[in-house]
Amino acid sequence: MRAAHNVLIALLCLLLIAVAPMAASAQSRKELEKKREALDKQIRTTTALIEQARKEQKVTQQQLQLLESQIQAREQLIRTMNGELRRVDERINEDQELVESLRKDLVTLKEEYARMVQFAYRNRSAYDRMSYLFAASSFQQAFKRGRYLSQIGQQRVRQAALIAETQAAIEARLAGLKEQREEKNRIVSMEQAEKQKLAADRNGQQSALATLRKEEGRLKETQRKQQKQRNDLDAAIKKAIEESITKDPKPKPKGSTAGTTSSPAKLDITLTPEAKELNTDFEKNKGKLPWPVEKGVITSRFGPQPHPVLPGIKIDNNGIDITTEKGSNVRAVFRGEVSSVIVIPGAGKAVIVSHGAYRTVYSNLRDVTVAKGQKVDTKQVVGTVLTDDNGSVAHIEIWKITSEGLVKVDPALWIFR
Repeated sequence: MRAAHNVLIALLCLLLIAVAPMAASAQSRKELEKKREALDKQIRTTTALIEQARKEQKVTQQQLQLLESQIQAREQLIRTMNGELRRVDERINEDQELVESLRKDLVTLKEEYARMVQFAYRNRSAYDRMSYLFAASSFQQAFKRGRYLSQIGQQRVRQAALIAETQAAIEARLAGLKEQREEKNRIVSMEQAEKQKLAADRNGQQSALATLRKEEGRLKETQRKQQKQRNDLDAAIKKAIEESITKDPKPKPKGSTAGTTSSPAKLDITLTPEAKELNTDFEKNKGKLPWPVEKGVITSRFGPQPHPVLPGIKIDNNGIDITTEKGSNVRAVFRGEVSSVIVIPGAGKAVIVSHGAYRTVYSNLRDVTVAKGQKVDTKQVVGTVLTDDNGSVAHIEIWKITSEGLVKVDPALWIFR
């Protein structure tokens, strides 16, 4: 009886130990699956944009950047699949150990049950039970024997139920193991397919790069033109933002370098209660803002980076570039008020939306659908993306007004990932 009791405790402990990691593993698996689904969606979008670019029958810098984004997404997807495989393997090993432990417990339970059955068989008749009781050396011992006979009958019933539960637990674990092995095989097949696609993407990238490097002269001229457009946009954004707020009126001491090109002008950023609330709400939604286009891929990120084709040339991106479908609408990422609409010669139009101390900028627009002073809601269309030789690219920037001047921040950190 004591052995059966110990087995019961051990069984309950094993089941509790198994359930805890199962819940944690299920949560982790869901997170990995969610990440894999997001990467799958991104890859489908990138593939569609690459196919759209190929239909133009012309290799472009944007197509090369799309391929680079595709490669990065596939590499991340493969890493995610490897993580899923590790989780499945860990779970399989844990379940195998648990099944083995349960099987050992089942042997112990059956042995204990056999001894109880054997004892019951020896005392199967009323005469045998009475003989067992009268053979006691004292009344107290006879009483204990009587209670033992009663308990042994109840224990047999519990023991049989425990054996059945243990067998059911083993069968459930074995079924789970089968499902996990099937899942592992499925993920392995998917991973192998992605690796083959990754190899094809890398070949396509090298081919596109080789083609573009033959046009180095044209690309350098395009780079100079784009750099001028970036500088013009940067100056226009600064001017528009500074015109919408009051500069620090305090006179500068003699000999001070404040206010020169090497030091940003100090700005008065006193906000109305409404603007303060909007500013707080905007900051609370960092990392959760919707994408400014319905479908797209980030093909150039914030900050300095090497030119995708030309060696030795750096590009300093004040925001992010999102390649999207031709004619796509560009949307406000948060509610606010249009503070400026800018026209950049040769580079389309730009819209600046105010969110308290923050400004979101949407440029490289063909058409604009809002006007200065207009209130806009989250996801409201502000314009249509411009399409040129490099494709359809929406350029997004976020600026913050501080007492020390204007600060550019990385939009990729603010939109939903």
